[in-house]
Amino acid sequence: MMNRILSPVALLAGTGAGLLIAPQALAQQVRSGTAAGVSISNQATVSYSVGGSSLTTSSNTATFVVDKKINLAVAELGGTPTIVARGATDQVTTFTVTNLTNATQDFRLEADQQDVSIPLLGTDDFNVTSVRVFVDSNGNGTYEAGVDRATFIDELAPDATVTVFIVANIPDVAGITQANVSLNAIAANSGQAGTLGGDVVATPLTTPDSPTTVDIVFADDTGLLDQPRNGQQRAFDAYRLGSAVVTLRKSARVLSDPVNGLASPHAIPGAVVEYCITVNNAGPNVANGITVTDALPANTDYISNSLTVGGIGTGDTCVLNGSIEDDDAVGADESDPYGGSFDGATVRATLPSVTPLVPLNVGFRVTIR
Repeated sequence: MMNRILSPVALLAGTGAGLLIAPQALAQQVRSGTAAGVSISNQATVSYSVGGSSLTTSSNTATFVVDKKINLAVAELGGTPTIVARGATDQVTTFTVTNLTNATQDFRLEADQQDVSIPLLGTDDFNVTSVRVFVDSNGNGTYEAGVDRATFIDELAPDATVTVFIVANIPDVAGITQANVSLNAIAANSGQAGTLGGDVVATPLTTPDSPTTVDIVFADDTGLLDQPRNGQQRAFDAYRLGSAVVTLRKSARVLSDPVNGLASPHAIPGAVVEYCITVNNAGPNVANGITVTDALPANTDYISNSLTVGGIGTGDTCVLNGSIEDDDAVGADESDPYGGSFDGATVRATLPSVTPLVPLNVGFRVTIR
């Protein structure tokens, strides 16, 4: 069972907006500095004169070793939630982990979900399932199942950065909107390639500095739901259900009648009427796999091969720049992105997608009996 974040500690520590809430922005990072264990030695000299003679003498050599300063930064990549669909599997959120320690480190990785909603992240109302964490093995920034298998960061050099993926499944449940997740990286002992070391333990603050011992000092900052100087850092991301608000508008206009022709036609028997169905998507996401059906109204006869699909909607008029469809559902006209047919009772049209704020139309014509 995954670890859970139960306390909204340090909510006021986050000063960013949206999902870009990381303990340390990469642009503000300091470098790791002199490597831990390096010996620094220094010797002083003094010059003086006695009875007109110049003399010098040297001090003893003062030596100490550089202690280990544990620091790291975890950042979410992209700045926006991962848009997902209900029931989708292996959905990916992406992070980076940078080793700001002055030594090579392992890092243990945890994926957490929220028990409480964090206003800066958006309302959390469901949990993802089958949550996994993987390290980008080849540095291409893209999760590859079966390739990216490592579940911890192994022997990361000072100032080096790796990409880490949280991979999860989305439940097929009605009404869900967003799941907030976070990646927590914990400094671990290095030294044996291919093996995750135990969590690093800081030297007690009450222990006096020893010039011959490499002490361990935690130097990581605080962050949202994160304590300072604990050898850990986290960043947040979210899975958000994609949404598209699709609306239909249907209009009818008389094109001609048997008495007036094209001049001021009226809806009398024998008149030709064009129906225009406009498909509009208010967004924010693209709507896919759209099928429009329209039962032929009574007292009208469908005009064969009058169906057009995919034209740009303009008011209540179908601009006839769409795909011209014949009456069946097979043939060359079905090989383009749009499709359409008439089965003697119902007009059908298919559109592969409708982009937000770019309406598409379906048009066909009938004769009034």
